[in-house]
Amino acid sequence: MKARYLIFGIIVCCFAVTAIGSDGFTGSWEAEIGISPQQPDPFHSFQSTLDVGLSLSFVTVSSVSDFLFDGWLWQGFNLESDLSIVHFDGQMLFEPQSGAFLYAQGHLSLDLGMITLGLYGAATGAVQSASANYGWVFSLGGEIMAGMITFESNTFISADLSGITFNANTTQTDSTLVTKTFLTDPTIDLPPLSFSGQEFKFHALAFGCAEVDSITTFNKTGFESQEIELTFLNMFGLPFRMTLDFTYTLQTKSYAFTPSLETDFGCLSVYTNLLRTGNTITGVEIYGIAFRFTIAGATLTSISNLNTIDYVITTPDFGFLVEPIADAVAGGHVYYPQEYWEVVSLDVDIPPYGCGFSFSVDTFFSSQTGLLFDWAQSTMGVTLALGSSVEASSTITVGVAGFTEWTLAFRVSW
Repeated sequence: MKARYLIFGIIVCCFAVTAIGSDGFTGSWEAEIGISPQQPDPFHSFQSTLDVGLSLSFVTVSSVSDFLFDGWLWQGFNLESDLSIVHFDGQMLFEPQSGAFLYAQGHLSLDLGMITLGLYGAATGAVQSASANYGWVFSLGGEIMAGMITFESNTFISADLSGITFNANTTQTDSTLVTKTFLTDPTIDLPPLSFSGQEFKFHALAFGCAEVDSITTFNKTGFESQEIELTFLNMFGLPFRMTLDFTYTLQTKSYAFTPSLETDFGCLSVYTNLLRTGNTITGVEIYGIAFRFTIAGATLTSISNLNTIDYVITTPDFGFLVEPIADAVAGGHVYYPQEYWEVVSLDVDIPPYGCGFSFSVDTFFSSQTGLLFDWAQSTMGVTLALGSSVEASSTITVGVAGFTEWTLAFRVSW
């Protein structure tokens, strides 16, 4: 039964090839292999993604296949449609090894100018640990006065928009392909369909100096909570921000104020935290400094983490900044090892003359190496693009133990 879902999806794509293949055929194939000469198994990582799409005017159908050393990891199908004021975006996910259907999601929206109507639908397949589930979310959103006031209402019918994540059972855990995350979660209630809750959101910018955010939440039995956040910007003409948070429930109420400094000065960013005792500001903690400078195609970035106990440096895919480790873990952000207190990155892009060339050097400094300047490792990489269709890259990592890793990657698009 599970295999039928996968076979059906493949048949749909084959039908799409015959029906709309003449209008547009696009896709890409990218792969990366990592070699670590100091490990017992030198070929320690591999990942590959094949993305094939077919377009017909306002409809695009695509297939996304992910591979690791363990084999065929995920098989996904996407459908996008854009017809004037009507938009649709849908995804399906399968586990190829068994042909099991894991998840399907669709989002239909109607754009009426200042008002947008939306319908989210999602379903999960039956697995050994849980039965099949499905649910809906009805949304209504809009804006007034050129975005100064925005509002959103979501009605949850056995589903919400908190997100759902699928994790593959694989021996290679450091790949970004191991997890798949989607927006609509249909597992918050058991079948049959029932009202699960309501959420009202409101945002306003007042007089250019204050922001108001309000979230009113109802569950299936009635009122749940009211959250109000009031933020004052550039108070007293200084780079000073004050945030007031009020939370009300049926049984409790609470409030908190959070003062902060705006310390982004273009090429220089200073990460600060105001220290408090009760409602009194007692000092300023500077826990990070970032410097970015670009000239003639070369970009130099230096980020310092001055408190490696409580803070980490995130990777470029997650902002390349210093943030509390608790926030990084809660947000699922990927960060460098916690003992790294400094990252210096140099990226050089050579203007393309028939091909594009870029060179990068990332140097990491750790508080635990005991070497000169606390040097921990350096990663050097080159990327060569042949036109707009073919791209190849290679990186070499050298650490305190010597040559530790070599990666080769390529990407072909059509």
